[in-house]
Amino acid sequence: MAGAQAPSPYPDRPIRLLLPFSAGGPTDTLGRVFAEQISKQMGARVVVENRTGAGSTIGADAVAKAAPDGHTLLFTNLSHSINPSLYQRMPYDTVTDFVPVSVLMEGPVVVLVGADSPYRSLKDLIDAARARPDHYDYGSAGNGSAAHVSMVQILARTGAQMNHIVYRGVANAMTDLLSGTIASVNDTSTTALGSIRGGLVRPLAVTSPTRVPFLPDLPTVRESGIPELADFQMSTWNMLLAPAGTPQAIVDRLHREVQAAMRDEAFIAKLAGFGNVPMPEADLAGTRAFLIAEMERWRDVMYQAGVRPE
Repeated sequence: MAGAQAPSPYPDRPIRLLLPFSAGGPTDTLGRVFAEQISKQMGARVVVENRTGAGSTIGADAVAKAAPDGHTLLFTNLSHSINPSLYQRMPYDTVTDFVPVSVLMEGPVVVLVGADSPYRSLKDLIDAARARPDHYDYGSAGNGSAAHVSMVQILARTGAQMNHIVYRGVANAMTDLLSGTIASVNDTSTTALGSIRGGLVRPLAVTSPTRVPFLPDLPTVRESGIPELADFQMSTWNMLLAPAGTPQAIVDRLHREVQAAMRDEAFIAKLAGFGNVPMPEADLAGTRAFLIAEMERWRDVMYQAGVRPE
């Protein structure tokens, strides 16, 4: 008699890693570095696919509706936890339609102005915005992006008012910053460092609680001399998720591979080159709890800032 058929080995074909943001942005940059590392570890081809739009919800929805076999995964950032606070109707449930596989890496946000800007400090920029409400514009890669929510918090705390201009990607926002069309862009360290080191932009402050080794002379937001920001801190993070219903054995394998990557010294050095570090290890339950806690935190932040779901 024929025995029971053995389960197919995983992975048995290329893994699609969906990035819900445009090419060249911080999530894309880190996602491609991550894909290369995981591909090497697993001995499998990992194909990166940018699926952009609607504040990362289009790409996330594609993963939520994909076959739960471990061959379609989502590499996303803190926007995944913020979107429920921005959109009344979403095509998926942020928690139950996914399996949060693992937290990944995190890095700070840098407040930037053009190299020729008159503003030499964050206090200069905020003082100008306070003096002329809604006169100045700041750009971001979209609602719920790190650039957006970091500036939302700064403006809400200080009572300053600036107009939010949404771009298809951070590269487009940077183009307008360099031309003087907009006054400021907040960008993650992942993509900001190249422009800073090239002298294209002037960094005003970093959102981490302490100064960072890759920009040791740059003050933190806390050091800006603005009393309302004396305890300010923020970092952007990345997470790997699979569709709900993915077999536990596959989820466990992916989790182990991620943890191995985050301990790999060469990979850690690559992350450091982008101003990122591995997040503290969390098991599967801890990863899910982290996502839920972030959703609650950002809901409170958006509410206090006067942002309501649309």
